[in-house]
Amino acid sequence: MKLYRFGKLSNLPLQLVLVVPFVLQVLAAVGLVGYLSFRNGEKAISTLAGKLMERTNNEVNKHLDSYLSIPHKVSQINADAIEMELLDVKDSKSMGKFFWKQMQVYNLSYIGYGLVNGSGGGAARYDGKTVTID
Repeated sequence: MKLYRFGKLSNLPLQLVLVVPFVLQVLAAVGLVGYLSFRNGEKAISTLAGKLMERTNNEVNKHLDSYLSIPHKVSQINADAIEMELLDVKDSKSMGKFFWKQMQVYNLSYIGYGLVNGSGGGAARYDGKTVTID
């Protein structure tokens, strides 16, 4: 009977021939799963961060819109009151008291008016507590 030799492979131990391919397959599977898990984690975090930024942006816009609409509303109320002659711009004391009351209601730092002839008046809260009527 004739024996065929396959080069150096015939000298390798059987244990090594069986274990090395198995270990290589396990390492490849673990590496692939780890890589895919890492990529999916990155995508999930990116999506979550985007949603959080969008939600925060919407909340900030809502608060800014409500906060910045107050001065426009107060100005419109005052213009309407002057137009309907409920307020007399020549009576600075009553205007000052009116503005003082509006500052308390709307929590403003300054409210006032100015006329074409250079006169005007208003009320201000400079230190956050004390109200000054001009």
